[in-house]
Formats: sequence, structure tokens, C-alpha cells
Amino acid sequence: MEQFISRPTTASPAPHIGDLFKSYPVQQVDASAIPRWLKRGWDDIQANPAASLFYGAVFAIVGIILSMFSAANPAFAVAFTSGFFLVGPFLALGLYVLSWQRDQGKTIDFSASLIAIRHNALGLGLYALTLSFLMVLWVPASAMVIALFFNNIGSISDMTGYAAFWDGLMHMNNSFLFGLSFMGVGFLFALVAFVTGVVTVPTLLERKADLMTAIATSLRVCTTNPKTMFLWALTITVIVGLGLATFNLGLIIAMPLVAHASWHAYRDLIAKDASIR
Repeated sequence: MEQFISRPTTASPAPHIGDLFKSYPVQQVDASAIPRWLKRGWDDIQANPAASLFYGAVFAIVGIILSMFSAANPAFAVAFTSGFFLVGPFLALGLYVLSWQRDQGKTIDFSASLIAIRHNALGLGLYALTLSFLMVLWVPASAMVIALFFNNIGSISDMTGYAAFWDGLMHMNNSFLFGLSFMGVGFLFALVAFVTGVVTVPTLLERKADLMTAIATSLRVCTTNPKTMFLWALTITVIVGLGLATFNLGLIIAMPLVAHASWHAYRDLIAKDASIR
């Protein structure tokens, strides 16, 4: 009967927090590097105009299609459009590969950029799911804020899409409160997306890291370079925002420029010979 008597066991110690979130060593980079990143990004476009602008055209076409499908609902039109800021890092995967190839001095292989996910299918796939989940939360949240302030938009105008949105904005009495609410909600989502994704895709792509390591590295980049990353996020917002403001046509240039520049930002922020720790 002794074998059936339970005996107390010693609980295993909890893992140290340092063993849970590994990351690559991050370098401090001054904000003066941002113009250099943009210059190098523009150089990448000039070196590969057909490939880069192809991806830019895809962004523009997808943006136009989303605008058309959500034209009847101004809230969803704005929500889907602003969602570009959240899912952009993953959608720019092919553009990262083009910069990576040029960075290595290799001949540009456009077909390889089309199947870039093969470099780290698991990590990149999980990151895509993460951004999709964030997008699923963002669309109804932003639409709800808009609906709360534009509940009588149909009585104001017979317009649809962005036209109805701007027409309603011009006629509302509490536009300032709406602006604060919408930007407040958007800021929270954008903050999560940016600090967890500023170098995530390049790290997953080149170093074939796991998702948690890549995200932890992005978090460390932001905490090590708060001023530079704030200005870089603002720069991205302005460039992509201008692309969206031109009825998505500006995305043909804006998205390749931001994506290529982001690769060079990654290069400055994490040393080539850095090892995981």
C-alpha cells in the first residue's frame, strides 16, 4: 500500500524574467538618422523602381477597393483606411526583402520577394495573426467612436464614404471632442502596433528569430531610443497619411519609401553581428 501514499514534492522555482524575453542588443541612434533612413529608402526605390512601385501600386489598389466597399458606411471607410497603420509592417514584407537583397550586394530577385514568408513561415505567420487580431479590434472600436458622434450623418448629407464623413464633421458641434476621442483610441492601438513591431518583421526575416524575441527586441528599441522612435513614428504617420489623403494614390510612393527606410532603421538599431541574449 505504500506505493499509493502521496508524498510532498518540492515545487520547481519560477523561471527568471530574464529567461522569458530574450532580445538582440540594441544600439542608441540619434534622431538625426531619420533623414538618412529616408534617403537610403529613396535610393532603394531608384535602384528597383519596377519592383518597389509594384508593391506600392498593390497598396494603393487595395486601399481604393476597401474605400469602395465601405463607401456606404463612413465609419468603416475611415476605420479600414486608418488600419493601414496597423498592418503595414507585415504587408511591406516583400519590400523588406528587396532592401535586404540590395544590402547584401545581391542581384535583385523580385520573385523571391513574393515568397518572402518562406524565410520564417512560423514567426511571420504568427505575427500576421497578431496584427489581424489587432485590426479586428480596431475596426469596430474606431467605428463605434465615429458612430457615437455621427449618429445623424444620414440626415446631414446624401454623400457616402469620405465625403459624408467630412461633410458631417463640418456640421457637427462637438468636432473637437470627437477629434480627441478618435485620436485617443487610435493612439492606443498605434502605440501597441508600433512598439511591438518597429523592427519585428526585419528581425523575423533576417535572423529567423521567434516571435517573442522579435517583439522583445522592438520593445527594447523603443525604450532605448524613445525620442528617435517617437519622431520616426511621427514621420511614418505623416508620409502614409499623405498617401491616404490623395485617395490612396500616394501610397504608390509612400509605402515603398517607408518600408525601405524601415529596413535601414533596423540596420542602425541592431548591429549586424549582434547575438541574442
